[in-house]
Amino acid sequence: MKIALGQINLVIGNVEDNIRRIQEHVSQAKEQGCRLIVFPEMAVTGYPPRDLVTRSGFVTAARLAVEELVRNIRGIAVIVGGLESQPSGTGQGRVLHNTAFLLDGEGGMVPCHKQVLGDYDLLDEARYFAPGQTTGCWELDGLCIGVSIGEDLNGPLLKAQVEAGADLLINIGSFPYYFDQETSLQATFSQIAHGNALPLVWVNQVGANDETIFAGQSLVVDAEGNICARARPFREELLIVELENGYWHGAMPPVTTNSIAMLHDALVMGIRDYVHKSGFTDVVLGLSGGLDSAVVACLAVEALGPERVHGISLPSPYSSPGSITDAKALAENLGCSFQIIPITDAFRSVKETLADCFIDLALDTTEENIQARLRGLFWMALSNKFGWLVLNASNKSELAVGYTTLYGDMCGSLAVLSDVYKSDVYRLADWINREKEIIPAATMTKPPSAELRPGQEDTDSLPPYGILDGILRLFIEERKTIAEVKEAGYPQETVDQVLKLLLGTEYKRWQAAPGLRVSKRGFGSGWRMPLVSSYQWLWNSDA
Repeated sequence: MKIALGQINLVIGNVEDNIRRIQEHVSQAKEQGCRLIVFPEMAVTGYPPRDLVTRSGFVTAARLAVEELVRNIRGIAVIVGGLESQPSGTGQGRVLHNTAFLLDGEGGMVPCHKQVLGDYDLLDEARYFAPGQTTGCWELDGLCIGVSIGEDLNGPLLKAQVEAGADLLINIGSFPYYFDQETSLQATFSQIAHGNALPLVWVNQVGANDETIFAGQSLVVDAEGNICARARPFREELLIVELENGYWHGAMPPVTTNSIAMLHDALVMGIRDYVHKSGFTDVVLGLSGGLDSAVVACLAVEALGPERVHGISLPSPYSSPGSITDAKALAENLGCSFQIIPITDAFRSVKETLADCFIDLALDTTEENIQARLRGLFWMALSNKFGWLVLNASNKSELAVGYTTLYGDMCGSLAVLSDVYKSDVYRLADWINREKEIIPAATMTKPPSAELRPGQEDTDSLPPYGILDGILRLFIEERKTIAEVKEAGYPQETVDQVLKLLLGTEYKRWQAAPGLRVSKRGFGSGWRMPLVSSYQWLWNSDA
């Protein structure tokens, strides 16, 4: 049987366009002699649709779209994800199911409901869907196919399908990407195929929707657990393979890449999809001469093209000449527009306006934050005037400890690096410069600084980033206790300082721009700490 894997990029809520794209790929697969084409989880609606599924009109549109597919598709079978509304069975309204629709290409359709709901971190399916009860296999041309959705591949449905005599396992998924996942992901599917001695097809969504990024990397695995083919990461692709007597033919060898390249490509796709799916064309960002803004500018140019990226330098009285020079050199290397708008006069005017309120008070972070907020004001003014979307360049290290200014350098529509630690920003910069110097060498080597007071460096307020990031990774991603973090070899005083900052600046993260999620646990949907709490008991606890 010739099978096509339809790894496509979908738009949440645009059911009409999603159906059009599905039918286009169906036609391509049919032209190439495929008997079956498989699409990702909830391809009809886009994923995750979140509270859109609470709107009856949206549910109706999704149902009508599936009915349209059943009417229009002939001569090729299709497995496609969507949602189905059914009576609850309790007389209390209807329930929704995350559903795989199995279309035989002759006007027939069988729904298969997801049983193990994704209820962790970015996924909150239990809020919207009821678990299904369907089991067994789907017969197609004498082949017994076990169809599952996402997390079902590790649940009781898989066992039931194997016991029912499945010849092939097919899983449709929408698995969010996170940094350094590719090895573990392949290992998981290899183990499932090998453990059940069955060939396996996994079709994953590709694209970015809000903070969630899907890498694609759809897989074809043989019964011995060997990866026979893998679709490209972060690209739409129609991957065609052929199954004969339990073995794959015509499959390409798996694509290999490294983790930092994957991170780079994830962020590029995240920017591109966020901008385009939001209806924008151009972006604007501050180019400070620092590393974070330089990396974001490079990613934006890769995503949108240099003509769509507008860099703005906003020097204050404390900005070094080198920072302006570095920002200009970066813009020239990238080919994007660059403009210098000094804020010294505006800063002086604000200080004079506040002079009567601040009599006899020394300069402190108030004046530093005024400069940052003036920069935010100018970014937003340009955004309003020209319709440009503002990109934020704050990294995860800064956001974690509150080393960023509300309504200043935190402003923007998309926080590109908000889930990337500073140490990984350096690695991204090295990758960007792997063939030639795009980011100026001085930007890479000078000490990080906000340049909001004379001689300021980040290490005046924070531990070195190598130490800071190590502590944060253990506490946030690995969910280690304070005692475990200290046992890892970090100084007790430093650990206490970092965690106090982390827990004490939640109010800033609640007001932060949405960010691209690229780690196992990022701020936003995956981090739901209370804004006001008495969590300080943790300091005297091993919990």
